[in-house]
Amino acid sequence: MTEALPWWHSLPTTCFGSSGLEERLAGLILVGRKRATVWNGRDENPTVPGMQWVVTALDNPVGVIETISVGQCRFDEIDEAFALEEGEGDRSLVYWRAVHETFFSNEGTFSPNMLLWWETFRLVEVIDEALAARGTELIALEEGEAFALVNEGLSGVSCAGVHNGTEGD
Repeated sequence: MTEALPWWHSLPTTCFGSSGLEERLAGLILVGRKRATVWNGRDENPTVPGMQWVVTALDNPVGVIETISVGQCRFDEIDEAFALEEGEGDRSLVYWRAVHETFFSNEGTFSPNMLLWWETFRLVEVIDEALAARGTELIALEEGEAFALVNEGLSGVSCAGVHNGTEGD
């Protein structure tokens, strides 16, 4: 007898973060801390409200999210409320701007008035319970990185939170 495929098996997939950070950012989604993302406004927008995605980390499905809202704004229009929803680092706008400026600068596309796609989403289902159980550890890593960034004067910042999957940041 063949085992039935999970309900989400045919959904599109996406991952978050630059190389090496997929698991951490996916874990933040699974514990409800990360509920938003951005990606370069020059890129295609593949999502609409109500669309569901399988979030992957290291090519493994870890959860299902559903897009709540999507739109465009300039980099310099991102506010504290959005940075909080994005859930990375200490969830401050200072941290958000530093890591995203670094990411987009490394891409060669940064400008304070560059156009971004933004998305808010909700967690529909946790697939990887073990990763979700590491939530406290993953939050501590994010907050530690933010503390170091602030205390080192924003130098040598890595981008912990830019989504590089099918969807964007």
